[in-house]
Amino acid sequence: MSSSIKEKNKRILVVDDEVDVLDFLKIYLESLGWEVTTISSTADAFIELEKKPYFLVLTDIAMPEMDGYEFISKIKDKNIPSQMALMTGFGYNPKHTLVKIYKTIRYPCLFKPFNRAKIAEAVQTAYDTYHEDLISGNKSPTEPDSQS
Repeated sequence: MSSSIKEKNKRILVVDDEVDVLDFLKIYLESLGWEVTTISSTADAFIELEKKPYFLVLTDIAMPEMDGYEFISKIKDKNIPSQMALMTGFGYNPKHTLVKIYKTIRYPCLFKPFNRAKIAEAVQTAYDTYHEDLISGNKSPTEPDSQS
């Protein structure tokens, strides 16, 4: 993988209606070397996505104006080339409906309270996948990996 391609886009867009979550993720992800923009509404997120590319959109599922699933669907409809990851405050429970949905959509899902190692791993995986997809041209970066 060309380092010039890797260096072009280290931007993450975090969308959540909880300011504390936005602040935590911005501080933590920037400490790992990522460029982070935080936004508290999906409407503002669409405006931001029109301005510049982000390799990852990390969005909460439960938000007041539009849930994370609808938000991701609209990003895909607009052909915005970003990897996606979901966040939820429901906590991890293997029997929970969200876990079953996650297995269907195959986007990473981060459960609050956050595990820093899982955040770092999900972001790095999204970054690697985004740039591999751009180089190979095999699929749109907005499409989830078809492997389980």
